[in-house]
Amino acid sequence: MITADGFLAHLRSRGIDFFCGVPDSLLKSFCACLTETEAENHVITANEGGAIGLAAGHYLATGRPALVYMQNSG
Repeated sequence: MITADGFLAHLRSRGIDFFCGVPDSLLKSFCACLTETEAENHVITANEGGAIGLAAGHYLATGRPALVYMQNSG
């Protein structure tokens, strides 16, 4: 299994350096890693629609993709 740090390193190697979404218990390790290492580039949103809008705005402003993570619907 890949670690949260390893996943983040892979994303960075692909040019992804902006992260937003709605935290979920299954993603707690990844969200904690983002909070510790990417505080300025990590935004917790109120809902999934807000995360998508924020990521789209980031792309339009910078030309770089963002990672959007969402809650598990069960």
